Amino acid sequence: HQEDRSWTMSSSKIGLQPEIAKVSGNPIQYTMTLEPHNRLWMLMLDLPTLIPQDARLTHDYSVVANKPVRTRLRYDAISFSSYQLGLSLGERERLLSLQINEGENPKTVQLAESWQGLSAVDKINTALKRYREQPFVYTLKPPRLDDNPVDDFLFNTKRGFCEHYATSFVYLMRAAGVPARIVTGYQGGEYNPNGNYYIVRQSDAHAWAEVWLAERGWVRVDPTAAVS
Repeated sequence: HQEDRSWTMSSSKIGLQPEIAKVSGNPIQYTMTLEPHNRLWMLMLDLPTLIPQDARLTHDYSVVANKPVRTRLRYDAISFSSYQLGLSLGERERLLSLQINEGENPKTVQLAESWQGLSAVDKINTALKRYREQPFVYTLKPPRLDDNPVDDFLFNTKRGFCEHYATSFVYLMRAAGVPARIVTGYQGGEYNPNGNYYIVRQSDAHAWAEVWLAERGWVRVDPTAAVS
């Protein structure tokens, strides 16, 4: 959920139930070497079904260690690339996934409210069409934003990186009545043919979004891809 200008993770301490996951296809079995980063997160492919010892799955299937990772870790894992997540949405989760601060970003709220007659899928496509057709620019050196940052980004500067696009898209969806949340992780990596492995660097870090749709659960949407 959003507080002021920051996004915070939903906590298992506030009564969220584990999201129902349904996997299909063949499992991916792999070994991960994780460099120390002094945080709790553990890098894994979607959707993990076998996790390392001394780690746990959160309600949304993120993998977190029991203590900060301060030494190099090597662990075996199993994941499924085909899955459905969160087929049912609890009331608490729904409220969190629709939460915006009252009185903020009035232009964005007004735009989202103008889509009231559209289906959830059409609202998503309408938002993505805006990113594609208007002069948005991907840049790692965006200008500073004012007191209504989503308004300023969507209607004025139109320059930013993945966090700008993910944040503004999720805000639009919530204002339009579509449950949505920010997702952070990694996109891509570099294949080493000699060692037959992929290396994922901090420069591969990425932010995208998930929207909740009835009978489909959480569906991934990457608004940055509409621009860059």
